[in-house]
Amino acid sequence: MSEHGEIETLPPFNGPIEIGLRAVTLLCEAFPLAYSFQRLVVSDYLLVHSDDLPGGPPGLHPKTPHRGGELLVRRAVLEQGLMLYQSRGLLERHYTEAGVMFAATERTAAFLDVLSSNYALQLRERAAWLVSLLGEMSDDELLDIANSQVGEWGAEFTMESVLKVEDAEWR
Repeated sequence: MSEHGEIETLPPFNGPIEIGLRAVTLLCEAFPLAYSFQRLVVSDYLLVHSDDLPGGPPGLHPKTPHRGGELLVRRAVLEQGLMLYQSRGLLERHYTEAGVMFAATERTAAFLDVLSSNYALQLRERAAWLVSLLGEMSDDELLDIANSQVGEWGAEFTMESVLKVEDAEWR
């Protein structure tokens, strides 16, 4: 409820509910490990664009131009999502020497078990795949991959438009 007594609603798509759910799903698969916020940002991108990694399963979201920029714009919404699910007891925040870390709780798996949509099931499959793939990778190594690829993810559309313009000029 807002300070004016109005009931606030959260957008269901690309808002704290959806992005937080993806973080909850990822942390549940990684349980009992805790992840840094930065690792969650990069992992959230890779959960929905798993086909951006060589040999990755089909992405849950469509390939869009310049989608690598999603890494930058989701940070604030992810933070809101983490706070939302933490307030429901589905995530824990730990303060460590390495920084603030997030982890699933004992209640997280039971919460996810009641979600039966196709999206939720595919999300759990992608989370298991991603945790397995990146399990031993440090946060710095993961960030290096993201930083080296951020301009490439979605750039195929830029090249495609250049080719269309060049093709049109020849006609």
